[in-house]
Amino acid sequence: EGHRPTPQPGPPAQRAAGGMVVLSVAIVTSGKTLVARQFVEMTRLRVEGLLSAFPKLIDSGRDHTFIETETVRYVYQPMEALYLLLVTNKSSNILEDLETLRLLAKVVQDCCQIQVNEELVLKHAFDIIFAFDEVISFGHRESVTLAQIKTYTEMDSHEEKLHQMIEQSKINEAREMAKKKQMELAKARANMPKETTPSGTGGGAAATSMSSASFQDSMPAAGISQELSSTPPWSASMADDGPSTIKPGAPKKGMMLGKKKPGDIFGGLGPAEPGPPEATEAQAEPAAAAPVNPLLDPVKVDIEERIVADMQVEGGLNGEVTCTGQFQVTVLDAAKADFVCFKLAPQSQVFKYKVHPNLNKASHANNILEVRDAQRAFRANQPVPLLKWHLKSSDESYLPVALSCWPSSTADGTQIVLELELTDDSVTLENLHIRFPAAPSSKPVISQAEPGEAAYDAGAQMVHWHIPLLDSNEGAGTLEFSASADSASLLPYTFEAVRRGQTRCPMEILECYHQERKDTISFLCEKSTTYALSIGS
Repeated sequence: EGHRPTPQPGPPAQRAAGGMVVLSVAIVTSGKTLVARQFVEMTRLRVEGLLSAFPKLIDSGRDHTFIETETVRYVYQPMEALYLLLVTNKSSNILEDLETLRLLAKVVQDCCQIQVNEELVLKHAFDIIFAFDEVISFGHRESVTLAQIKTYTEMDSHEEKLHQMIEQSKINEAREMAKKKQMELAKARANMPKETTPSGTGGGAAATSMSSASFQDSMPAAGISQELSSTPPWSASMADDGPSTIKPGAPKKGMMLGKKKPGDIFGGLGPAEPGPPEATEAQAEPAAAAPVNPLLDPVKVDIEERIVADMQVEGGLNGEVTCTGQFQVTVLDAAKADFVCFKLAPQSQVFKYKVHPNLNKASHANNILEVRDAQRAFRANQPVPLLKWHLKSSDESYLPVALSCWPSSTADGTQIVLELELTDDSVTLENLHIRFPAAPSSKPVISQAEPGEAAYDAGAQMVHWHIPLLDSNEGAGTLEFSASADSASLLPYTFEAVRRGQTRCPMEILECYHQERKDTISFLCEKSTTYALSIGS
């Protein structure tokens, strides 16, 4: 509850013009003063006397927000349970005082951010006082806006940002060097067992850099390959590790020299001899086939389409709509569908098509997708795009929504009103995401978002409006928010949505069968269209 008196105003002409106008600004409760800032040389006793007299003068039945006494005028504004109080001399202009009071109320609200209460005012007391100094200078109001006050009080420094960027780059560089060093150590550790050791125990243990002669003498068994670990070498848990198993018990006939096997890199000091081809082939066993779920269809088809466009802020296309899509096949059971074949409905000639090089292009002319030779069989669980298409158009009917954005300038920054409307009642859109860029310093405040939910994502620095479903039952929406920034910094915004079960390019599967056996193959087909729009770019 400290008070910060300012020095006497500098220019004598200003004092002669009528002296100080605003004597003090304070935030008070019914019983005490939380923050007070004086703009004239006053004793602490006089300040406390003026502020303590104010609660006794308030009449709850009055409609006015000012009180005049013999010496001063109180101009005040209730802020929840608190009062923002302006103490002026009686010669001040009441209209200017009210305008100053309104600006100070916005400053207090901005400093407290969430709501104005006693706890937050005391927490941000110095921020509030510094902001008061930007509004009032030597008792007179400065011609400033809330955005300018925030810029002045934030004291943004280019040199500080540059220093932080340099420090962050050093940290990132150190992390990269640490990762490279870690990878080098891992590679060196992995190569250690392959190095032979000049110990006279032919075929002895391949020791790591931490091994010692005493460890080798204590484990004389031949043909052992082991890395140091916390597990004891005689642990029974290692009994199934193949060649690296260490069996308990001392050798019955003392130290015996193990016979070097062909291709054994641990057999001695010299270079290893290559093993016979039979042993190499035995080691290269074919990988086990992936398990097949008999409850699933042997083939899965994903027909995916993406429609991209740039739009104007007021609505309407800015250029052309680009539509791209693909026909992707995943064989889940290669035993049944290694040569799967599709017969399609007649395709629209408006789109331009490209066929996979492994398919028979002559068959595609007859709307059939099949491989061109027997060596091009499908592999299990590997998605393959068989067909792709492309189209550019200036027809707005490719977009099932209409977007109209109305930015308007305010004293604090910009207010955005966005209207969304579904123009095609036969379309159902899911997972709509509309994102406006907004820096944390703009402090966006969302006042309306229907339907769905809207919130400010501080991590991504954007206002995010999410609508789970938009259809003919609820085919319109409105988003309204304000931010302390200009409209250019809030654009462009993006729109994303998904339509399931349908694509703009007609793509229907009439038959699915095996190319050689001609038997019918069951399949699962999923269609989706993704809309990605950029507005105001």
